[in-house]
Amino acid sequence: MKAFKKILFILGVANIAAHSLSNTGFTDCGGLFLLHTSDKQFSARQCGINDQVEIQNLKVYGDLRHITYQGRYTDKWDIKGYNSLDIASAGFESRFNFTTLGVDVSSLPFVKSTLAIHPSNDFFRLSTSIARGSIELGNIRWISEHENDIVHEISVDWETHLLFRNISAEINPGVHHFGVSGTLLQSTPENPEKEYYIRDSINVMMVRGEYEANLGKSRLSLEYNYINADIYLYGIFHQESSYKRFMYVPLDAQLHWLLAQWKYNNLKTNLNYVHAAGRIEANQDRFFETLAPNRALPSSVLKSLSFSFLQKMFRIDADLDAMGIFGGAEYQWHFGHQYSFNPRASIDGYYASGSIDMDKQIETLVLLTYNKKNEIYRRELKSAGGILSLGAELRREGPITIALDYSITQLIPVFSSYKEFLPGENSNENDDNENSGSGKSGKGNSSNSNDSSDDQESQKKSGDLQTEKGVAFRNGFATHLGITVRF
Repeated sequence: MKAFKKILFILGVANIAAHSLSNTGFTDCGGLFLLHTSDKQFSARQCGINDQVEIQNLKVYGDLRHITYQGRYTDKWDIKGYNSLDIASAGFESRFNFTTLGVDVSSLPFVKSTLAIHPSNDFFRLSTSIARGSIELGNIRWISEHENDIVHEISVDWETHLLFRNISAEINPGVHHFGVSGTLLQSTPENPEKEYYIRDSINVMMVRGEYEANLGKSRLSLEYNYINADIYLYGIFHQESSYKRFMYVPLDAQLHWLLAQWKYNNLKTNLNYVHAAGRIEANQDRFFETLAPNRALPSSVLKSLSFSFLQKMFRIDADLDAMGIFGGAEYQWHFGHQYSFNPRASIDGYYASGSIDMDKQIETLVLLTYNKKNEIYRRELKSAGGILSLGAELRREGPITIALDYSITQLIPVFSSYKEFLPGENSNENDDNENSGSGKSGKGNSSNSNDSSDDQESQKKSGDLQTEKGVAFRNGFATHLGITVRF
């Protein structure tokens, strides 16, 4: 009930702002509840209001938005992430005969400027943008399942400082539209005055191409996106004048996304194909371990430990490969004219699969003795199902147009399977073993493969995933409410 009252309050504020400040006002609230199980959770919520006014060739706009997202993953340690942002932004766009200039400023803080060159008929358009600012990505906490561990919890803040550059070109011959753009996103590593923090070095290149055609009552759209990312994450422990690196993750990733859309009157269809690949390569140099948890210990704790304390460090080689195909159709009905009721329904199908091959090298140092062992394993996840969405719009046309829109979406998985493989096993062999009821451990080290607790843990994880009771409206559920006022 409290959340419902907050939504009504924001909607009311948006309507007042729309009537007093501009000829267009929009407010919306939505929530995504993607996953809610005993050991994994992810959800996100947002509410915002937006206003804009256009006077001849000048457009001025403002936006106020609240965003919250959180996640949790449990595997011996709880990893929890949380962030809450209140973002206020304002900007303007001024159009001249052959150029358009735009500036956006937000409270992140982030500043973006855009310059476009075009003829009066917009037959072509060349534009470039540059932006700089910082974004708080949130807080990440590692919490041990044993309260008496030496370090029960580590809380890390992550703030990135970004430089954004974009160049784009488009041409509009007749009923056709062609566009291409390139974006370069880079971060500047900085050391905040905090005890634990993540310092990043990001270099991301994005390329986008699009084609659209207006064919009478129908419209065809084709789009291709490519992303190449080189990301280096450093976990830093800072105490007085001492800086210790306890985490080093170099990630190289690529993504390909192809999208086709076709609209005919009230019918919309879409088809998507996404492929992503990632690589984490272990660095054998000293102090470049993937994870060295002992370096996250305060000196006061280290001094109280005996010399026999095990100093473990981890180096990880990992390959990630994932793909997904999803598509479907949406149809909207229209009843009425000045006062209209416009319900809509959409159904999409999806198939997704992903795998990760990991080689974890564990280095143990006790006094002057050094030991190293490897754990090699493969994990696979496959899922197929549908996505059902229902929504409706109430609209009043006139000198002042008001529209109320609400929708709900539910993910409906038909099949989901998670499996782990020992070194040298293939998927067919593992399927036979699972069908016969025998569990396999996901650990590749022989000393661990005989551990009964590991076997029990793997039996719980591997195989077809059982749907928990009451997961409707908890897993894969989204909702949205919005109001638009135009005059």
